[in-house]
Amino acid sequence: MNPSPAVSRPLILTLSLTLGAPGLADTAPNDPETLMSGIDAMRRLPAGGVRMVQSGSQVFFLSDNGRYAFFGPGFDLWHGARLTSLPEAERLMGRLDRTRLTLDAGDLGALDVGTGTAEVLVFADPRCGACATLLDRLQALPPPLLKHYRFRLIPVPVLGGESQREVLALSCLAERDRAAALEAWLTQRTAELPPATDSCGQGPLQRALVTAHLLGLERVPFLIAPDGRLQSGAPPDLEAWLAGGEGV
Repeated sequence: MNPSPAVSRPLILTLSLTLGAPGLADTAPNDPETLMSGIDAMRRLPAGGVRMVQSGSQVFFLSDNGRYAFFGPGFDLWHGARLTSLPEAERLMGRLDRTRLTLDAGDLGALDVGTGTAEVLVFADPRCGACATLLDRLQALPPPLLKHYRFRLIPVPVLGGESQREVLALSCLAERDRAAALEAWLTQRTAELPPATDSCGQGPLQRALVTAHLLGLERVPFLIAPDGRLQSGAPPDLEAWLAGGEGV
């Protein structure tokens, strides 16, 4: 699969680990027991099979199976920041720098609710009950909020074959009539749409899937706020989350 224009270059690599950095021989313990005995905290990074470990003031990186440990500076290239502590890494994990990462929601098949300039990306599956509830809540927001925000609804099939069929049908319809596609999704009638034919709808679907994978999306709905905050699952208090609160 060729990288799409919708996925910016920094998305291709989340984390760079440098081995054999100067001074490493003085700080890295030589035996595994010494290495693991001083662990204070550990967190899996959204990078596929890598955990960041805090041991006192020192950080290192560990493979998920515990076999390999990596010493040296780690960088979050999405933020252009060096990972110096686990709390700092966790802070960065909870958001994206949208000034550095350009995600074109239109290329991902987004359908819009609201007319504002503040974009909220919403990855959702048409067969997901929590997603349907969230879409109802979006439509019920006060008119001033719908004039301030634009919710870019990006369909992704995460619930199996029927989800993929419905997302393809939705994407295919959107290529001809975006208003009709949005209405079908908001009224939960995507199951009634005729199947997509040939390659209709395939492009946006494939780009959305690649982007969702690179973002580490594990559940839907998945939201990205205008300021880059990430939300996995619908926030219980949507308006508080939009305003900058956690909403959980």
